[in-house]
Amino acid sequence: MQMFPKFVAFDLETTGLSNAKDEIIEIGAVKFTLEEKNGQIVPKIIKEFQTFVKPNMMIPEEASRVNHITDQMVENAPTIGECLPKFTQFCGQDSILVAHNADFDAGFLRVAYQKNPQLIPANPVIDSLRIVRNIMPELPNHKLGELAMMFKRRNAITMNIAAGEMHRAVYDCEMLMEVLVATLKRRLKTTEWDMSMIMKVLPKYGGEPQYINKGK
Repeated sequence: MQMFPKFVAFDLETTGLSNAKDEIIEIGAVKFTLEEKNGQIVPKIIKEFQTFVKPNMMIPEEASRVNHITDQMVENAPTIGECLPKFTQFCGQDSILVAHNADFDAGFLRVAYQKNPQLIPANPVIDSLRIVRNIMPELPNHKLGELAMMFKRRNAITMNIAAGEMHRAVYDCEMLMEVLVATLKRRLKTTEWDMSMIMKVLPKYGGEPQYINKGK
């Protein structure tokens, strides 16, 4: 019997683009596995995780314009040191982490864990952006929202895509889950989705893993 792996699609919202000076203000994640329906591999959500994070700085106006998160929204939120253990526990030890442009998200997490010493996840982290660029290089745009809308037009995903919801962490994670599976279905055989095969197959399509607990 085929055993499907567990994935955690995760997304961070931050005060800016530099993990050296900016901070995480929201963590969202969706843990999912796969199932076979009508001969098709489709994602199956297990659980979701979301928390605002109180940063040690004011949120710049330009960041709020993108992610719609304000200082008032994070005023009573837990600190990153309080949020990380919950995120680690949510991920578990047996899941494959996925982020769209993983260098950005994994980089911010790596700095956060270093500044708040504790157990650092040893899970592999794969970059869905590299996978999409590898499998569909002909596309003019590889942004997550654009990919989700394209797959929706092709009836390759079932979730409703609303532009106004984008750049909120859990919603982006659900889009990421759908886009990853829809993209990989173009290349993977059913047997290659098995947990014993998946990490051997992904590097062929740009899914070479990195690790939060190892320097980049």
